[in-house]
Amino acid sequence: MAVYDLQTLSTSAEMAAVAELAYSEEDGSPRLEPLTPLPLDGGVAFALSYARLELARRLAEAPRVSLTFSDSRLAYVGWNPLAVRGRVEVIPDPEGDLFLDELLYWELRKYGPSRELIGSLVLRRDNWWYVPRLILRFTASDVPRPAARRTGPEHGVLAWRAAQQTASEPVRVDDWEAERVTVRPASGSLVPEGVPAALLYHDFSVPDRDLRAALHVSGRLENGRLAVTSREGTRVLGKRPGIFARWRAQKELERRCKAGLKDPRWGEG
Repeated sequence: MAVYDLQTLSTSAEMAAVAELAYSEEDGSPRLEPLTPLPLDGGVAFALSYARLELARRLAEAPRVSLTFSDSRLAYVGWNPLAVRGRVEVIPDPEGDLFLDELLYWELRKYGPSRELIGSLVLRRDNWWYVPRLILRFTASDVPRPAARRTGPEHGVLAWRAAQQTASEPVRVDDWEAERVTVRPASGSLVPEGVPAALLYHDFSVPDRDLRAALHVSGRLENGRLAVTSREGTRVLGKRPGIFARWRAQKELERRCKAGLKDPRWGEG
């Protein structure tokens, strides 16, 4: 079995296009989010627009998180599938100074939709509301461990909470629509019993990432199955939107970013 260290984590963060971040809500129920990892000071960071203020708030309150790299699509050489637990610190950057100085290059390299909004000086001036960011700085609390690589649509990432810790693991799923979803860790390890858990499937169009889809399934682990209590989202990418639909989506993103920037704690005031 491969032996990983913090340098493996740092290199994977630099080379990966996407990672899955798992955390627990106040009631203990796990959640997962697919995010774009960015290298920062030899570690891992994520740069949320102010449209995702609520997610930043939830992560700031989460005592522990778990980070998984399982999807090699669009990754560069040096990427490794892994899982690691740690903490997230939220750094408000309402002027976008840290983002522009340290993270913009990586954001534009990895995330196509950002190139359409802030890929030039003119675009950054016109779409100034997309430059301010909520920076999530991830700090590992243990040594990264090897994880399985996603190889097809039957793979997802499972997160669970046990002993006040959030953990995550890539898994193989037999039937995404079942009421009791069988989950088999792709690494061959065992999942705990009788604990709250969540299962994430996410997809995106390659290479532009313009189309994105995510299905989040919540429930409780029982006998190697997730007893489902709720489903959110879809596994279907759908068709490319027309010009008017794209315009409306951008205006909604602008509205949400500007609303987030008014936050008295993390915004401009």
